[in-house]
This record gives sequence, structure tokens and C-alpha cells, in this order.
Amino acid sequence: MPTLGRIPTLPYLKSLTFALCLAWSFTAWAETDPLSISTRTHVDENGAVSVVLQLKNDSGRPIYHLHPMFHFHHSMAMMGMIPKLDPGEAVTLVNNEHPPVMRVGRYPLVVMMRYALRPEGGESLSQIHTGSFYFNEPVESAIVGEIDSRSGAEAPFLKVFLRNDSDSLKNVQMMLLLPPGLVGEGFNGMMGFTLRGGEEKYFEVPVKKESGAESLAGSFPVHLMIEYGEMLKHYSGELRGTVFMSPVWDPRAQWPHLVMIAILGLLLFVAWRRTRVLLPPAV
Repeated sequence: MPTLGRIPTLPYLKSLTFALCLAWSFTAWAETDPLSISTRTHVDENGAVSVVLQLKNDSGRPIYHLHPMFHFHHSMAMMGMIPKLDPGEAVTLVNNEHPPVMRVGRYPLVVMMRYALRPEGGESLSQIHTGSFYFNEPVESAIVGEIDSRSGAEAPFLKVFLRNDSDSLKNVQMMLLLPPGLVGEGFNGMMGFTLRGGEEKYFEVPVKKESGAESLAGSFPVHLMIEYGEMLKHYSGELRGTVFMSPVWDPRAQWPHLVMIAILGLLLFVAWRRTRVLLPPAV
């Protein structure tokens, strides 16, 4: 009966493991937002609002064509373009275009930054900063909830849950914020409804890619701003979530993964061939 010799495949397994780790680190790395965004808001006794916006480039490369846009209470304001921010460079802007606030309470504040990583422009990227400020009294919203996302047959969708934790009805107004290139089907701009005391509400929002944004892929932040008024007070809250957009197959975008697969296939083939050569002949 033939005796099989020792099959020296361990070195090839080590090589395979090393190649796998190298390929993974080459094709998947942690991406963080390159900008540090902060705001300071001052409201005077007449309700006039002044917002100080500070931007800092926390990445290791220059950022070009920065376009700040403010989303205020039922209004928007675009500021002038910043041509370039070098690594570590910071800039401070002041915006006085917020409409005067009349009711005591809390108001939403959203800054959407669009920018490019090349001086000639190219693909436009975005980063969203959300916050709020109050006038005279920092009231808290009675509307609570959460956002979850699910994969659909044609597109992912958001599952939104809201609950009115008070005893009185609330006429709720909502604004859904998605990165440029994504749109909530059936949720254009503002949407509103009435929640009675203790009432819960569920609804779904399909999220699709706009024309020309088919290359968008990965996890993206979702912000749902919630507002309502009550007597002489104004309330604001926010729900946060993420939505995952599947990539569209494009060999030019997938070449790092193709290289990884080719390397692994080649190493497996070499290991198999060496194993065949080193096996003793059958008797």
C-alpha cells in the first residue's frame, strides 16, 4: 500500500493569507469625513439670528471648490465658494440670512458642504452637519422615533417610526436630508401630518439614485428634521440613520477587487501544482 509523503503546503497557506490581508488593505480602507464643521449661533432679543460657521480641513490632502449651503427653518441660503483648503487650514464664515425667529423654542440648523478633491473639479462630494439653536428657552421635542433601512427589490427604503410622547396633538412638519445624488421617492421637500397624544406612526420611503449618480455606492447618512409649533413655542428634533446603496457593476470601478481575485486564484493554482508535483507516484 503506498505511503503518502508529507505535503508541504503550509508555506503557501502563509503566502495566501499574507496576500489576502494585503489585498484587503488595498481595496478596503476606512473613509472618514475630511472636514471638521462646527457652528455657533447668536440670537438677539428681537429674534435676529447670526450663525458663525467654522470649517477645517482635517485630511492630509487639499480640498477644492467648497460650497456651503445652510438649511434653515423653511428656507435655504447659499454662501460663496471657497476655492481651496489646504491640510490643517481653517476658515470662518458668518451668515446673517436666517429669518428672524418669533416663537420661543428650538430651531433646526443644517449645513451641507459640497466639495471636490481635484482642482479641476470632477466628482462632487458632500458632508452634512446638523444641529439646533434656541430662542429664550431650550424646549425639548415630545416627538421621538428612529430610522432604519432595509433592502428592497428595486431600491433600499427607510423605515421611519414616530411617537408622540405628550398628551396633546402635534402638527408635525418633516424635512428629509439625503446626500446629493439620492432622492426619497414620495418625500420631496417637506412632509407633514398630525399625531395625537400617544399616537405612533410608521411609514416607508424608497431611496433611489438620481440620473447621473449611478456610481454612488456604500453607506450614506440620513437626517430627518422634525418640527412643530405649540401656542407661542416652537419645537425641533432630529432622527439619524444610514442607507446602503448597492454598487452598479463597472469594471473600471471594480478593478482593485478583480486584482485581488486574480492574485488569490494564482496563489491557489501554484499551491495546487506544487502539491501535485510533491505527491509520491501511486504504486
